[in-house]
Amino acid sequence: MSVFLISDQGVLLAVLAGVMFASAVLQTTTGFGFAVLSAPVLTALTNGPTAVSTVLVTGTVADLLILLIRRSRPAPDWREVGLVGLSSIPGIALGTVLLVIAPKPVLMVVIAGAVIVAVGLRLRTRRQQNSPPRVIDHRWGLLAGLLSGTLGAATTLAGPPTVFYLAHRGHTPSTTRDTLVTLNLVRLPLSVAALITAGAFTALPGLAWLVAAVLAGYAVGGWLFGKIDAARYERLTLAGLLLSATTALIAAITTS
Repeated sequence: MSVFLISDQGVLLAVLAGVMFASAVLQTTTGFGFAVLSAPVLTALTNGPTAVSTVLVTGTVADLLILLIRRSRPAPDWREVGLVGLSSIPGIALGTVLLVIAPKPVLMVVIAGAVIVAVGLRLRTRRQQNSPPRVIDHRWGLLAGLLSGTLGAATTLAGPPTVFYLAHRGHTPSTTRDTLVTLNLVRLPLSVAALITAGAFTALPGLAWLVAAVLAGYAVGGWLFGKIDAARYERLTLAGLLLSATTALIAAITTS
């Protein structure tokens, strides 16, 4: 039985390619957003394991492009990478179990809830427009890692907890972006190994077309990034979260 809800694979691939393009643009300009845009749509149109596997592959392409094909040298905060990355390990194990045993509607509700919470937290930080976000202790990175590892393995939606944490650590937009992308790549082998061990790694037919859409999105996103100052960066981040929350909520309602 086909996993696709759209019977015409050509139409399905066209829809997914558009989503991948938009996701790559957001990922390239902000360092996150690939999964928060693509995961709800892929999970609604396919299933949890197929969505997670596809987003892992295509998202990795976007991350590698961001780090490797740039004029300036990437500058992640390695202390944050180590703290959040190590604390993600138990979350990846827990999230993989959830991916395998949870029904699809439950996964969609988890996705919707996670993104909506992230939007609420982000809006809270914007109450004082002219004040920088309050800097929090680095130990909150342990919780951010655990939550992002769980959500990442179950839904590929690892971004919101880490984005909120890093937004309150006083980093520049460039450092935040490079740290998020580096974290994705550091956690990739563990996530793939967990999926393969659980028998949940599934390749999507037409994957090459989705990778091509990611490449196009990277080109557009790279052009936009050089034109975005800190204030516009914050607005773009919030807009991405709001769009993601709306998509996830609609998908959760229509799937259940």
